[in-house]
Amino acid sequence: MGRLQDKIALVTGGASGLGRGIAQRYCEEGATTFISDINDDLGANVAKKLGATYLSHNVADESQWLGIMQTITEDCGRLDILVNNAGIFTSCPVDETPLEQWQQVLDVNLTGVFLGCKHGLRAMKANPGGPSGSIINLSSVVGLRGQIGGASYSASKGGVRLLTKTVAVENAATGIRCNSIHPGIIDTPIMDPIFAAAPDADALRTQIAKSLPIGYMGDPARDIGNMAVYLGADESLYITGTEMVVDGGMTAGLPR
Repeated sequence: MGRLQDKIALVTGGASGLGRGIAQRYCEEGATTFISDINDDLGANVAKKLGATYLSHNVADESQWLGIMQTITEDCGRLDILVNNAGIFTSCPVDETPLEQWQQVLDVNLTGVFLGCKHGLRAMKANPGGPSGSIINLSSVVGLRGQIGGASYSASKGGVRLLTKTVAVENAATGIRCNSIHPGIIDTPIMDPIFAAAPDADALRTQIAKSLPIGYMGDPARDIGNMAVYLGADESLYITGTEMVVDGGMTAGLPR
C-alpha cells in the first residue's frame, strides 16, 4: 500500500467495470482519486464507497474536459495520473454498421482519449516543479488484431494504441509518460448481456474460461487495476509508449 501516495489521479468511466477496478486500487494505494462518468447516480455512489470524488463528464465534449481539469487543478494544485478508460462497445458487421453507430464509438473511444491526452498534457505541463505525470490509455486486445463484428470498436482501440505512441514520443523528454493497457476478457458488466442472452450462462462462462490459456477471465481490480497502479507509480518511470497486454495469454496462442 502507498505506491501512489500524494498522487492526484483522474479515472474516466470510473463508475463501473475496468474504471471502477482501477479507481479502487488507486484509492487503496493512497492516490487522491477523481472518477468521472456520464452515469451520475452510479458514479456518485461508487465514489462514496471508494473514498473518491465524483465528476459528471462526457469525454467526447471538449468543453467538459476544460471544466474537469480546472476543477482538479484548482482543488489539488496538480494532476499526476490520467486514466483514459471511458468507452462503449458495439458489435456489427462492417457492411451493416450504421454511420451513426461508427461515429458514436469513435467519438467516445478515440476522440475522448485524444481530448483527455490533449488537456491532460496541458495540466501536467503546468504542474509545480515542471512537467510530470503518467497518462494511461485503455485500449484492448482487439486494438492489436481484428475481430468479427468489431469494425468500429477495433478501429477505435487500434487508434488509441497509436495515439498513445505519438503522445509518448512527443513528450518523452518532458517527464510525462503515456502507455496503453490492452485487456483481454475481463469479468465486467459489459459481459452481462452476453451471458443473459445465452441458453446456459454458466456453461458459456466455462467455455470462455477454457478458451483462454490461463483458464479464467480476468478481474478488473486485480488484473487491470494493478497494471494501472504500476504505470501510474514512479517504479515505471522508464516505460513510455508501450502496450501492456493483460489478457491471460489470449493473444499469445491457443490453449492446450
